[in-house]
Amino acid sequence: MPKGKNYNVSIDVGTSSLKGVITSLDATGRQFMEAYGSVKSAGIEKSGINDAVALKSALRKLVDGLIDQMPKKDIIADFYVSFSEMNYSVLSENVEEIISDGEPAVIKEETIKDLLNNIEQEKFTRGNIKIHKSYIRKYILDDEKIVFNPVEMKASKINLEIVYISSEGKSSEIFKRIFEELYGSGVFNIRPSLVSAAESVLTDKEKQHGVMCVTLGHSVSEIICYKENLPVYISQIPLGIKNIIKDISKVLETSFDEAEKLLVTYGDTNINNSGEDRVEYFALDGRTRKSVSMRKLSRVVYARVRELFNKVRRELGIFYTENKNISEDKLPGGIVISGGGAKLRGLTDTGVETLRMPVRVGTYETSFNPRIENSDDVSNDPMFSACLGNLLESNEKGVIEEAPLANEDEGKSREKEKKGFGDIIKSIFFGGEEEWVSK
Repeated sequence: MPKGKNYNVSIDVGTSSLKGVITSLDATGRQFMEAYGSVKSAGIEKSGINDAVALKSALRKLVDGLIDQMPKKDIIADFYVSFSEMNYSVLSENVEEIISDGEPAVIKEETIKDLLNNIEQEKFTRGNIKIHKSYIRKYILDDEKIVFNPVEMKASKINLEIVYISSEGKSSEIFKRIFEELYGSGVFNIRPSLVSAAESVLTDKEKQHGVMCVTLGHSVSEIICYKENLPVYISQIPLGIKNIIKDISKVLETSFDEAEKLLVTYGDTNINNSGEDRVEYFALDGRTRKSVSMRKLSRVVYARVRELFNKVRRELGIFYTENKNISEDKLPGGIVISGGGAKLRGLTDTGVETLRMPVRVGTYETSFNPRIENSDDVSNDPMFSACLGNLLESNEKGVIEEAPLANEDEGKSREKEKKGFGDIIKSIFFGGEEEWVSK
């Protein structure tokens, strides 16, 4: 493998599966997929981590599969981790900073960086509220001039309108502690899965004009709306693929695992395309063979998916009520579905039928994000959306990312952010199990 490459490792932790990728960036700026994989989750539910040791075992299996694909093990990498947490919300705030006590001073790029770093240090942790990501809506200079980039302008005072994505609860702190014990402090970035997934699959035009992204997960479905390139609404629906599997299991009197196989192999929400052809499966005893028509199976799937989209429609109503300025033009970008559940056949047809608005399945490949070479299998798979979204440029203008390195010089910070992949593997495979027990 050529020398001089920069590597990124991204892991998305879900309640059904753990997804992971390793990408590299060469000297020309091209990004390459080096390894990818997924394994069954363990030790985590929608309410959070309930068995840290089991989660560690699942991570071992995922990482083992990734390093098996790498011809070179001792790489230096940046690490990104995403997961879902209950009670996400969008907050907005005005922040005022004095630039000069005397005559207006020229605002330099370093001034803005220092300003954002100070805000990050002061605002990112507020009691039980955790700030995950912040976006700059606009700058106001001396209470008069509204600008989107104040560099090289003069002002004595600057006001920032900032939008925060936050959450309540202890899950993020538990995740942070777990990955710090594995990777070391300050060498990874933690991000909300719903934000990474949305920014992975949405286009700039959709985020500018208005769009809702629905991440259809295993236990829950997460919603985030964008307008003018900013998140403006976040919510969760307590329905996911697991509910469809449970319905199949109950109606057909079979095991959860067998119901999941039926859904993955034959599941389709489009009743009109489903005929009387029959498919076989095992009953609860694991030996007796039974059969069901494709039409009946589709009816079971359709009923729950229709319920999901009805709940999405209800969320749209709440969103319009809370955002009166948006209700007139609605969301021209419609609904974009991501997550592993987005692979369910007939999903978009049922969405259009229920919501009477555009519905599409979103993947990294459909978003016009920077291309990742040799990644067709992953870029076109909505299950990996959050995993790839973690890797998008974290220092884009107008975004503050979670990072505890504000007071370090750039070269030193960069060095601390990276860690040898071999060191990570050693920590995972030889670290003490007791380190993973929640304290």
